[in-house]
Amino acid sequence: MVASGETREAALRGFVADLDEEALARAYHDDGGLVIFPRLLPADLVAEMVVEARALVPEATRKTMPFLRRAGAVPHPRIVSSAPALHALHQSPALLGLFARVTGVPLEHRAPDEAHASALYVYSRRGDWMDWHQDECGCAPGDSFSTIVGVIDSSSSRLEFEVGRGEPGREPVRRGLQTAPGTFAFFCGTRAFHRVTPLGPGEERVTFGFTYIRQGRRPGGVYNFRMKLGNTLVYFGFRHLFSRRGRAGATLPGT
Repeated sequence: MVASGETREAALRGFVADLDEEALARAYHDDGGLVIFPRLLPADLVAEMVVEARALVPEATRKTMPFLRRAGAVPHPRIVSSAPALHALHQSPALLGLFARVTGVPLEHRAPDEAHASALYVYSRRGDWMDWHQDECGCAPGDSFSTIVGVIDSSSSRLEFEVGRGEPGREPVRRGLQTAPGTFAFFCGTRAFHRVTPLGPGEERVTFGFTYIRQGRRPGGVYNFRMKLGNTLVYFGFRHLFSRRGRAGATLPGT
């Protein structure tokens, strides 16, 4: 039986209630704006997400940007229209409240017409990868916050984080994560560097990513221009510029 929105949110409230928020907040601040959750997301929700991702993977737009990324992506409007479980995760009030408490920053969702408000990231061919980057997402430093959720992973590829890079008096620390279904990471996009190591032969990896912003902060100026350029060249191609929902987006949250 397909779950309702209320059932999904109830499961996420239970997930949040079982977490040690003080420990998560300490980890977030001690680890340079990164927290990898110690528990998997609710199993029933993850099972729905896998089914939805499987249906959308054939629609992924593949892009190759030399020295940066080769993979596919499915934009936010398709998530909204065709993936209710993924969309419920993205829109969850329980998660939004959790992240605001962990960071100490008042957060809100990105504008619903942004192509990169949420997306599936599809690694399906040998050598698909993404190089080290930060998630600016069209916002000024410190105003964008990213999530990466494992959905499908039969690969040797790893999501790697490096925190503390460039911070005075701090040695960078690297952490690796296999994005098995239900794994969940949250981080400040302009603090934690991250990458995806190359996919091996016959392997597959699909993640779901979405972003929040500091309340009252919206993309503008040079950040807005870079955001649109990144969406066009790295993720969704030129066609997203000509759809009403694709006129805004985000830069480099694709892991």
